[in-house]
Amino acid sequence: MNTLSLKSSLLTTFFSVLFFLVSDLRAIAQGDISAFTATGRGVATTFTTDYQTIGINPANLGFRRSFRDPKITIGFLEQSSSFFSGALSRRELIKTIVSPGDFNFSIEEKKNAIPRLANKALSANIDFMIFGVSISLPKIGGFAFSMRDRIQFFTRLNPTVTEIAFLGQNASYFPDLELSSGRIIPNNPNLAERVREQVTGGGYYNNPNRAKNYGEILDGSRISSVWYREYNFSYGAKIVDQYNLSVHAGVGTRYIQGIALIDLLAENNQLVQDNISLSPTFGLNFGEDVNKPQAPSFQSPQQGASFSKKALGAKPVGSGVGFDFGLNFVIKRNFYLGVALNNIGSINWTGNAYNLSDGQLVQAEGTGLNSFNIFAGTQNELRFGGDKSLLQLNGINNIKTELPSTLRVGGSYEYFRTFHIGFDVIVPTNNVSGNLNEVWYGIGGDWRINRFFKVSMGFNTGGNQGGKVNVPMGITYNAGRRFYEMGIATRDISSYLASNFAGGTTISLAFGFLRFKIL
Repeated sequence: MNTLSLKSSLLTTFFSVLFFLVSDLRAIAQGDISAFTATGRGVATTFTTDYQTIGINPANLGFRRSFRDPKITIGFLEQSSSFFSGALSRRELIKTIVSPGDFNFSIEEKKNAIPRLANKALSANIDFMIFGVSISLPKIGGFAFSMRDRIQFFTRLNPTVTEIAFLGQNASYFPDLELSSGRIIPNNPNLAERVREQVTGGGYYNNPNRAKNYGEILDGSRISSVWYREYNFSYGAKIVDQYNLSVHAGVGTRYIQGIALIDLLAENNQLVQDNISLSPTFGLNFGEDVNKPQAPSFQSPQQGASFSKKALGAKPVGSGVGFDFGLNFVIKRNFYLGVALNNIGSINWTGNAYNLSDGQLVQAEGTGLNSFNIFAGTQNELRFGGDKSLLQLNGINNIKTELPSTLRVGGSYEYFRTFHIGFDVIVPTNNVSGNLNEVWYGIGGDWRINRFFKVSMGFNTGGNQGGKVNVPMGITYNAGRRFYEMGIATRDISSYLASNFAGGTTISLAFGFLRFKIL
């Protein structure tokens, strides 16, 4: 069995969580967290209630539309998931996610992939709520608790890094090649295939002084990923109660365990962000003590427990605390205006913590990726550890990072509880790993067809998907007396109908089947 690379181990574990949920269930989110009832409309600031409003707007916990609203809501195993590519078709993206091993690129196919993927965004958001509960007390307010895992990933690679990813030692960056005989020859794009098959010593700079540093090589590239395990508590209450105006305020706090951090960013030929901290779950061997990292080596995460058990039992390597603050204004009972500042705080990564050294990339070994999945390569394709590896990592005792905080503003209008239409704007307030890269804009709404079914739809753009226009859609079922609710939704129905529609492809699915409302 081949030893997996750093990124391969990371994404394999990510997908193991996803496919555990897919095969035994299915999981992801962006602006609506794991609220499957919101995914289909794409807007949430003034819509979500009970525990589903955690991380969106805690003020909504203090709002009750009528005395018929349930006092207790309980939910299990709710999820929302999405993958986005600015370059791949629907078929290619699904195959890349589900079965990258089915690809086997030739040299020409690798060369053709480089201009397609260079400077194009690839993002993923996975949110899986294990358990949530909320209690609404008319004269006191609403309380909510949830436990969930959140995985967010974004990457955009410049042409140089994309070429190295697909061609490896044969990339034009390396001027010299070492053959199996020990002979070093100039790297030439017109080298015969039989010659390239003899390259076993990797790509080189015979004159190391001419090699570029990592800041230059990565310039304009971003690789950003976090995996948090959150324990959330929120409270909201009505603070103003007048005939034509009511105001609700809320606050939330969360204890966060950090499972994974990758934050690499280069601008103006300099490394701006260079942090890596990963749980031992990812098949990495940092020595016996994760708090005293050594030079990493790699082992297959297939060894020992199954992927799903390793993912659910992942050992944290960081911890922190975050806070949410929100307001909700209800004007003349039908118009809602909400604002929330979410995820204010920081996290300390104290286990397996590394900085990427801004040294020179003098040599590397590997033939390059054989599929569009730039995270599924083996050590034979891209070497991220040991001799002739692409990365130079320095172990450190602690990395402190801000949490990915956002400012949300939203408004909506409800017509006789039949139509509810609104908008959301989500502004990232810092540029840390796991946050949105751009301002997110959305409009959408719900149409309650009858007392049993509600259909949702909307449009949104921005965030981690650039100019892509998504068309979310979903349907929710309520039992006769609303004691039970279930639903299914997608963040973009258009990608299932046409590839590369309106700026890219989004594969998304959200659902919940165990949501109960009582009392």
